[in-house]
Amino acid sequence: MKFKAKISKANTLLKTVQNIMKIYNECICHITPDKLRFIIQSDFNDGMQVFCEIQRSLIFESFVIESLSDNEIQFQLDLENLRRVLQSATSQATPSDIFTNLTKVRGGPVLHFVIKSSTSGTVIFQDIPIVLLTAQQMALINEPTLPDPLVHILLPNLKNLQKVIDKMKNISDCLKIMIAMNNRLSFEVETSSGSISTFYSGLDHPQFGDHVLSPDLQATVCVDIKKFAKVLHIHQLKPSEVVLCLYERSIIVHVVLTDIMITYYLPVLIKN
Repeated sequence: MKFKAKISKANTLLKTVQNIMKIYNECICHITPDKLRFIIQSDFNDGMQVFCEIQRSLIFESFVIESLSDNEIQFQLDLENLRRVLQSATSQATPSDIFTNLTKVRGGPVLHFVIKSSTSGTVIFQDIPIVLLTAQQMALINEPTLPDPLVHILLPNLKNLQKVIDKMKNISDCLKIMIAMNNRLSFEVETSSGSISTFYSGLDHPQFGDHVLSPDLQATVCVDIKKFAKVLHIHQLKPSEVVLCLYERSIIVHVVLTDIMITYYLPVLIKN
């Protein structure tokens, strides 16, 4: 088993890691000849799941990967450890070259990082402990397969939306989300004395396959507002589009960037 590469866009990788680790630190990393994937599974964090897929060419140069499992390697790691390494590399006063490879230290597998300053010649070595997974274990880790959503819509400006939701989460733990297929979206929290709502109109509905939903259709669900607020931090990556999909028992947030796709799965709150 062999893996080594030069990290070409450490800032992009750092921002991605910083955002998905707001959900949970424990993560599965899956490296293939074409992609780098980060996976946070529901067993770790009360029903939330994150599947992040990055095109290998965006992040890695001088890339070598070899294994008996179709040249794929998978392992568990703590994202906080990875964040610290990337933060250290990108906070240097001068540009640095960052190299990583899979090796062993005192008999245990680690991701070994070499950070070389391109001007001063300073070299920093850092290791991240990992737990290797077999191909059989990885085969059990699958992204949920769901039917077409009940309703879906492109979210408005995430930075502004985050400010609204942050104010609402001080009022209630439950966020009511309504999507109408006539380009309308609303968020509402309720208190013992009333409710507070914010409304958006004129939003687009992306096409999912050949199925066209009636403009008269709408659906409403309730989710944990603090969990939804964590997802909105992804605005820091300036995504090209973010699609919100409602299902009976979950909501999905699809985040699309150039060569990066992040999908968040949040459970719906079922009221008794």
